[in-house]
Amino acid sequence: MIVEENRPLNRPKFPFRLLSTGILCVGTFLASAWFVRPRAGIDCNVLAPLTVLATIAAFLMSICFRQMGTHKERTQRWFLVICLLLAAATLFTDFRYVRRYRGFCDEIKQMQRVQPVPTR
Repeated sequence: MIVEENRPLNRPKFPFRLLSTGILCVGTFLASAWFVRPRAGIDCNVLAPLTVLATIAAFLMSICFRQMGTHKERTQRWFLVICLLLAAATLFTDFRYVRRYRGFCDEIKQMQRVQPVPTR
């Protein structure tokens, strides 16, 4: 006769908060990669969304640091470290992109304001 024992799985379970943090970090990273992807020209309209994504990434980094104190298991900590690295990469990439093209886009907007549009 086979006796089944109710043993817990060897894998630690990931709490909902941990998984939601991971999903948000990956989503922010993918959205940032979508806006920063190489294009034929420079789209000045993506600077504002990238600034918002950088702010969200900084907020997610603070959430990861805060959850480090709550979750003590090794796998959960490594998961948070990976989420932290994704958020940091998002913040760094978005900041560099916005900083690089902000001046150029501001000059274009200034030139559009100075030159009147010809009317017929």
